[in-house]
Amino acid sequence: MIPSQTWFPTSLQDRAAWFQNFMDKFLPALATSLGFSAAERSAIEDDNTDFQAIAATQLAADNFMAALRQFRISLTEDPVGTPAPVFPPSGFAAPPIGVPAGIFQRLVENVERIRAAPAYTDETGASLGILPSKPGPTPEGDLKPSIKTEVAEMGYKFTAKVGRSGQPAFKLQIQREGSSAWTDAGVSTSSSIEYTVVPTTPGQPERILVRAILFKGSEPIGQPSDPTYVTVNP
Repeated sequence: MIPSQTWFPTSLQDRAAWFQNFMDKFLPALATSLGFSAAERSAIEDDNTDFQAIAATQLAADNFMAALRQFRISLTEDPVGTPAPVFPPSGFAAPPIGVPAGIFQRLVENVERIRAAPAYTDETGASLGILPSKPGPTPEGDLKPSIKTEVAEMGYKFTAKVGRSGQPAFKLQIQREGSSAWTDAGVSTSSSIEYTVVPTTPGQPERILVRAILFKGSEPIGQPSDPTYVTVNP
C-alpha cells in the first residue's frame, strides 16, 4: 500500500521530510485531542524513526555507489603512475527500532482516523500535511490515449477506437512483426479509424502491433498509447 499522492510525496527523501514534519506537528496534546493514546503516538514515532533511518541509509548507499563507480573508473582507466584511488568508506546499519512491515498501511490508517476525529479541522490537516490537494489538469506532455481494436473477418482490415483525452485528433501507427519501426497509418479527428493493411505475404494472416499518438494542430503531443496486437485476415 502506498499513500495517496494527493497528500504524500513520491520521492523517498521528500517522504522522509513529510513524515518528520508530521511527527513534529503531531504533538502529544494534538494527538490526545484527536483520540490517540500516548502508546499509539509512540508507535507512530517509532515508524518515523525507522523511516528516517531508511531514507538516510538509502542516500548514503546512493552516494557510496557513485563513489564506487568513480573508484572503479580511476582504478581501471587512469594512467600508470596516477596516485592510487581510495576505496569509499561504507557502514550501513539496520533501522534502530526494527518496526514490523506495514509502515505505509499504518500511516494511511492513522491519517484516516485523524480525519474522522471530531476535533479534526482543515487547519489541522494542513499543518500535518494530510489535507488532500485538488488534482490539476494533466500536462500535455503526460497525456496518453487509450486504444481498442476490432478486426474485420476478412479483407486485411481493422478498426481502431481511440480515447483522445479531449484532443482534436490522433495518428495511428503500425509495426510489422519482426520490425522495430513504427509506420504512420493515418490521422483521424473522430474517435475511430478503419485501416486496411497491405499484407507482407498476400493470402496469409498477418499479426501487427498498433498504437495511437495524440495530435494538436499538426504536432504530436503527450505519450503514445500502450500498443496492442491485431491479426488481420485475407
